[in-house]
Amino acid sequence: MTSTPAGRLSTGVPGLDGMMGGGLLPGDSTLVAGSPGTGKTTLGLHYLAAGVQAGQPGVFVTFEYLPQQIYRDAEKKGWDLKQWEAEDKARLVCTTPKILLADSAKKGTVLDQVVGDIGAQRLFIDSMSHFEFTGMPSGDLRERISGLMNHLRLLKVTTVMTHEIAQIVGPAVTISNYGIEFLVDNIVVLRYVELEGELRKALNVLKFRGGGHDKKYRVLELTDEGMVVKSDFAGVENISLGSARRTVKERAQRLV
Repeated sequence: MTSTPAGRLSTGVPGLDGMMGGGLLPGDSTLVAGSPGTGKTTLGLHYLAAGVQAGQPGVFVTFEYLPQQIYRDAEKKGWDLKQWEAEDKARLVCTTPKILLADSAKKGTVLDQVVGDIGAQRLFIDSMSHFEFTGMPSGDLRERISGLMNHLRLLKVTTVMTHEIAQIVGPAVTISNYGIEFLVDNIVVLRYVELEGELRKALNVLKFRGGGHDKKYRVLELTDEGMVVKSDFAGVENISLGSARRTVKERAQRLV
């Protein structure tokens, strides 16, 4: 793994770090929004592994998966999450949105002790989509999550969280129904792009408050080792519409 600039936290994916000028800023909150199967949870494991390597303990929070599933997925990528827990380098927390929100403004959260026990500097939450199932009005939910995120900042953790994008392909992309995209510092979008009858995965840094960033769509691949961000879609247009096509120049060159 390439070295991370001072004052930045690596996501564990070098190509994504490069798009953000070297990595995340400490204390920031980052939303990773993506369609099913685009690698959101994998990115979280990368983020946790990078923290372990840098001596920055992390907490992995899941609302959906059983511990055995997370351990298995990590092991497939060569990461021994159970060993990290035994060494107080990481913690896996299985909980629910309602429990996490309960009294967060007054009494803290169920994460406070976990963060304190291992001195966690990183936090990954998978997935914020589950908050929409609490039945709370969108305005109330946004206010509660805003309070939760402010509390996490007080815990001095750098938070990465995921959110499901329901649309697989198409020009319209809705991230949430309660405006979480306006509460975070950074947004990374993972989506499918149809190109010449094939679904490709693409990554884009939609928002980054830490300064200038790469605004191009990049080719995204999921391998046995994890997530790889590759070159941009050279000679391709209409990527943001979900149905991309080769540019006129590119098509002409292919006919020569």
